[in-house]
Amino acid sequence: MPSVRQGLFAAMRLLPLRLLALGLALAAVACGSAPSAAPVGVEAPPPPKPRNAAAIAQSIAGGKVSVLVFADRTRGHPIMARLAALDLWGPVLAGTGLDPERDLERAFITAPRADAAHETVIVLEHNVPPERLKTGLDTLLSRSQPPGAEESGLGVPAVRVTLKGHTRVVATVEPNFLVVLPVSRAREARRFIGTGGFPEPVGEEAALAAAIDPARTLRGPREAPRAPPTLRSLEATVTLAKDGGATVALDGASQSPEDAARDAAFLNAEIERATSFRIAIVTVRVVDPVEFFAEGDRVKANRRVTPGEIDKLFALLSAVLPR
Repeated sequence: MPSVRQGLFAAMRLLPLRLLALGLALAAVACGSAPSAAPVGVEAPPPPKPRNAAAIAQSIAGGKVSVLVFADRTRGHPIMARLAALDLWGPVLAGTGLDPERDLERAFITAPRADAAHETVIVLEHNVPPERLKTGLDTLLSRSQPPGAEESGLGVPAVRVTLKGHTRVVATVEPNFLVVLPVSRAREARRFIGTGGFPEPVGEEAALAAAIDPARTLRGPREAPRAPPTLRSLEATVTLAKDGGATVALDGASQSPEDAARDAAFLNAEIERATSFRIAIVTVRVVDPVEFFAEGDRVKANRRVTPGEIDKLFALLSAVLPR
């Protein structure tokens, strides 16, 4: 029978192994129940800012018609000049020394309807240094008729200006974001504080446009093409080509496959009407029409636009985009 001394020596020999086993068990429990702490003196990186600028703008404006331009992708392409001609954000930048092609990264515009210019909300993501931005905003104030003024109590720096008969509040919500709001919505500018802007493009697209209930929200002048009332939404994706042209992909949601077939035929007839005219017994087409087709309950079209057609198509767009 082993002596007490022998038992004690045996226990002492096993003690390091038991301590090691206990340490491993405690480590396993700690790892399974909570993440390990960051090393002392090392700060965890801040969480990424939410890319929610479009959602905020649509919420403020009640936006049903929206256009997002990835301006960094249009630099050097002829389409940038056509976008500038649409005057989507031109009144805000014209004469300020801020160049849309050079200084903008993203531009987003949204409104309840294409003809609701007074309710439009614009978000401009830019790369302008603070000093040059201040100079540009001072120029904007000087161009206002009647004279503009700084706005206080909004939680962000802002100015009120009247350009081309429209009074707007232009707010610097983040160092690289300007927001243009109707005066009645000026106090909502602070909602953009902390925004990370817009989601990155998923493909090669340079611009995205979308309309909910396009028969109502895209209603324009008589000569503009109409949308059928059974079309619930319509989206357009513009991808640029190196030769100066572009590809436009259209995708709409109808209420049923049967409605989609009728909606495609309706849109084809409207595009034909809007892009052609008759001289005596001859029909002259401004551009070759877009051909819509039904795919399940969706209406689609894909059109390669040549450089020579871009001017003509942008003339049509100017009739239905919010400005």
